[in-house]
Amino acid sequence: MNYIQLFRANTRILAYGMLLVFFSSFGQTFIISLYIPSLIDHFGISSGSFSRLYAIATLASASTIIFVGKKIDYIPLQRFNLFVVSGIIFACLLAAASWHLVVLIVAIYCLRLFGQGLLSHTAITTMSRYFKKARGKAISIAYLGFPSGEAIFPVLVASGIALLGWRETLLISALLTGLVLLPLSGIFLRKFSAGDIREDRQGSELNKDNRERESPKTLREWSQRKVLRSKWFYVIAPSVFLIGFLQTAFFFFQTFIAQSKGWSTEWMAGSIVAYALTSSLSSIVTGPVIDRFGARRLFPFVLLPLAVGVFVLSLGDHFLLAPLFWLLVGITGGMNAPVTSALYAEIFGIRSIGTVRSLFTFVMVVSTALGPVVYSFFLDMGYGFDQIHYGVIVVVIMNMLYISFALKMRIMRLPLEG
Repeated sequence: MNYIQLFRANTRILAYGMLLVFFSSFGQTFIISLYIPSLIDHFGISSGSFSRLYAIATLASASTIIFVGKKIDYIPLQRFNLFVVSGIIFACLLAAASWHLVVLIVAIYCLRLFGQGLLSHTAITTMSRYFKKARGKAISIAYLGFPSGEAIFPVLVASGIALLGWRETLLISALLTGLVLLPLSGIFLRKFSAGDIREDRQGSELNKDNRERESPKTLREWSQRKVLRSKWFYVIAPSVFLIGFLQTAFFFFQTFIAQSKGWSTEWMAGSIVAYALTSSLSSIVTGPVIDRFGARRLFPFVLLPLAVGVFVLSLGDHFLLAPLFWLLVGITGGMNAPVTSALYAEIFGIRSIGTVRSLFTFVMVVSTALGPVVYSFFLDMGYGFDQIHYGVIVVVIMNMLYISFALKMRIMRLPLEG
């Protein structure tokens, strides 16, 4: 079953996944960063102070998602969806009404929790749980909400802030979410059940292997404590951490990286289009490959394009290095969500997929909080971006070798431990 056939057969649930991921943009760094100059000016704080407050709010949201994210395994999807969508609307309204710095911190915490965390968590968990033979393609379709949001919302938000003001733009964001996401997500989930999913009846040999692999070990219930005791957690988590850490740092410091290279801010921002395009394309390509060969085989290579991109960025200051850098980072971005999300389902099964994903989402959100902080630390120590990125390349290569070692030692093939 190709993408068109899959989407036609499962239009509502796939559109639901894309829509939730699309609106998660309101809690992502690439949108919140657009408000930073206005917030710094209004509250009279420094950019360093805001970075620390942002990290605190993000870490708090990461700690919360461990407990809230797993509830999707026990609460009907329609009710959980209503909670999450209402949460992002409340977050936008609270941010717009912020009259004190403490209120702003709480608002950022809610934006990160419901936007960056729970909206995408709900969408990808739903795709992972209800699709089996076409799981990779389903996750890839939902993932398209990310590059779509990256391509559309920054222009709208930046224009809104410039023309109307930051408070008014946040109010419009809340209104748009309430008028579009709230009713549409409810319509898409109306009377939805697992039996509504339509997939190709003839699965590949891999799909047969996956069904055997999910019985009986991966069909049992996984607690977060059991996941932490599994060797698989310590194979997967470093890559999840590194991708969130580095991508957030790249977006957060994009203007400063441009200045260090002698590029204009407009050129650097325009080059991010390459990221949106390649992340979309690589996601689409990755989905069928996962369904054919499995996520385990692709996982060791997810960080490779990013490592090459960072190396390219460190080569010099030619203006074409900017789009080439974002192009390569986008390949990793597009591969990451389908591969890792499908990997969770392959390894731990779908019965406790929300619990499993919430733990790895915690790792990812923590990494996004630490990325700007760690970069700032090394910059304050006097290191330049190229020097920092040499270290990044070494760390990424070491992580890839670690995964390869795990494969060679058959760690990834041993029976799961409860």
